[in-house]
Amino acid sequence: MYALVRIFLIKIVFVYSQSDHFPDCASGPLSKFPICDQTIPSRERAADLISRMTIDEKISQMITTASAIPRLGLPQYEWWSEALHGLAFSPGVSFNGSISAATSFPMPINFGASFNMRLVHRMANIISTEARAFNNEGQAGLTFFTPTVNIFRDPRWGRGQETPGEDPFLVAEYAYALVQGLQGGEDARYLKIAADCKAYNAYDLENWNGTDRFHFNAIISDQDLVETYLPPFEKCIRDARVASIMCSYNSINGIPNCANQFELEILARESFHLDGFVVSDCGAISTIMYAHNYTSTVEETVAVALHAGTDLNCGYFYYNYTKQALEKQTIVEADIDRALERTFNILIRLGWFDPPEQQYYRQLTKDNVDTHEARQLSLESAQEGIVLLKNMNQSLPLDRNRLLNKRIALIGPTANATELMQGSYFGKAPFLIDPVTAIKALTTGKSIDVQFVYGCKINGSDESGFSAAIELARTADVVIFFGGLDQTIESETIDRVSIAMPDIQLALLQQLERVVQSPIRVVIMSGSGLDLTYVRDSPRFGSLIWMGYAGQSGGLAIANVIFGEYNPAGRLPITIYPASYVDAVSMFDMQMRPSKNNPGRTYKFYTGEAVYEFGTGLSYTTFHYSWSNDTAQRSYSISSLIENKNDAHRVLIRSFRVNVTNIGTMPGDDVILAFVKVSNTVIDGPILPIKQLFGFDRIHLGINETKEVFFPLNVEHLLIVEQDGTKWLYPGTYNVLIGQQLVYAIELYGPFIQWQSKRQFSSS
Repeated sequence: MYALVRIFLIKIVFVYSQSDHFPDCASGPLSKFPICDQTIPSRERAADLISRMTIDEKISQMITTASAIPRLGLPQYEWWSEALHGLAFSPGVSFNGSISAATSFPMPINFGASFNMRLVHRMANIISTEARAFNNEGQAGLTFFTPTVNIFRDPRWGRGQETPGEDPFLVAEYAYALVQGLQGGEDARYLKIAADCKAYNAYDLENWNGTDRFHFNAIISDQDLVETYLPPFEKCIRDARVASIMCSYNSINGIPNCANQFELEILARESFHLDGFVVSDCGAISTIMYAHNYTSTVEETVAVALHAGTDLNCGYFYYNYTKQALEKQTIVEADIDRALERTFNILIRLGWFDPPEQQYYRQLTKDNVDTHEARQLSLESAQEGIVLLKNMNQSLPLDRNRLLNKRIALIGPTANATELMQGSYFGKAPFLIDPVTAIKALTTGKSIDVQFVYGCKINGSDESGFSAAIELARTADVVIFFGGLDQTIESETIDRVSIAMPDIQLALLQQLERVVQSPIRVVIMSGSGLDLTYVRDSPRFGSLIWMGYAGQSGGLAIANVIFGEYNPAGRLPITIYPASYVDAVSMFDMQMRPSKNNPGRTYKFYTGEAVYEFGTGLSYTTFHYSWSNDTAQRSYSISSLIENKNDAHRVLIRSFRVNVTNIGTMPGDDVILAFVKVSNTVIDGPILPIKQLFGFDRIHLGINETKEVFFPLNVEHLLIVEQDGTKWLYPGTYNVLIGQQLVYAIELYGPFIQWQSKRQFSSS
């Protein structure tokens, strides 16, 4: 969405009284109409209401800031509310009212690092509870433009922090858990809130090398669309049953996404069974004509967007030009009615028109916001997303009893970060605990001297703070450096040019390492990867932690990890590439597989040597893995697997059972990742993934405790996507890798089969 518009809207307050932001079905003008009759199917209720509107009134409801219709008793409704990781500043959300703050959870990239979808669901449930409480006070809508379920394709993308990572399977599982937590709840009759999976599709560029997101035409093969870009949206729509999706600014193969009838109608609605509406990204209708030059008149633009299935306009293009389109006969009134029936049907499913006394969600109040449970979960989430990348000679955790009468130096531009920890799309948090404050709190009463200096800013060339930092480091027993990025470097509208650590931070680290008494502990706060090769390889750096953007309790979370109050178990949800990666491939290149000008993208296809691989993460304890069922069948006939050929995700080949034992000296979580790798096939096919994730779990184990985990391997995990987008099951050897310790070979034999027919994505 337009970042400058969004920043401006932060200052706007939308305050309604409890009585005027809900329709009155008890005694108002609507009360005698079918819209208020709960015995009638929701679509019929919506159709009847729309039939009572004039053309001008209908058009006023086609944009996200929908006007009131006083003669019908219909209040104004703002469709655009945000809740990426907590309620966020947006036109529909206000923090100026009886509720002044909302829980600020870590960014989605942190939840990806947790590999804990139960945690994601719990977080989403709290967000939707707080959203309902805000709505009841007139401080939020019921429709929220979240989650972002594009994959983190390129490390330069400024909004990668809004996603849970680079892997389609991980992103799909996150989308399912989040949408279920946002939309489901205590009352099955109603949607709790309406979620929105965005940005559909292949949106992962802001502004790079002279081309911005409004003008970008993504050239994508059918193979990559089916294999990489579509799965999270399919999961979100088909399985999670999301209430809406958002079409993005960019084009795919020459067709703007908000004008792409195949993507919106054939795929989203017919194939994936979207039972909801499509909303444009803000201003995306206008870009069809003015940026992509796909249409030549405003009337034609309205027509292609409506006919493609874009029901709701974030912006004012529909408001300004739909009547002209009717007059020029590029559309008919039935096109408008169809779009409005989809949007109003969701409002009905949300209970907007039904009596408050019969609805659980209408009883939620400010007492349901910022609860003890929410505060605990924000801390738990921040801790679970922390990734320990290096721990030389057990540099961490620090033992406070051994630091009595000693000095800890906290140095670096993110050590006292507050709002920075919220990342993007944030709201007003009830509190923000920075690392310096938390570390001082955990050392209170221990006669430990904790000192802090900035040393440098996050970026730039000002070295005036170096001398104070070097002097403090020289006198300290322990030095912890806090570095990373912020929203001036990576954010909406801003892609990175370099993925190296900012020069000013590296220069300070190189000077600090010359004077310290013990190896430096490094903490990186960012929403994406940095080339940390220098820190990884130098013996003067004892430990390295990536903590993402960890939300309101981020400082306490990292302090707990540093002092061993919490045993880290996060895993990287992205590949951390060397800085040279940006010179090896263009951001415009959407191809996932390696080629002459592309070393391959993500852990599935990258042919270079990563600084840190996807799934990397250490613990303070040690885990051992063993098979529970290693004597079971290993060979399978393809013909025996095709009984339910149209439902590959339900055709089970076998379930792997693994025992995990904590053989170390500290309780802790373990994240177990399950990959499958094709060793060989009978016939030559496309370049195959190096490996691909098909399962993961996170468990807690006490010392010497053993737990069994299960990973079902379905046919869909073994299908090979050809260049034309068809899916095939080939005979051959498939190796299952679990926890980097266990390898299990499965043999498929018999004739190969085409499992899924071709889907044509080209503009022809």
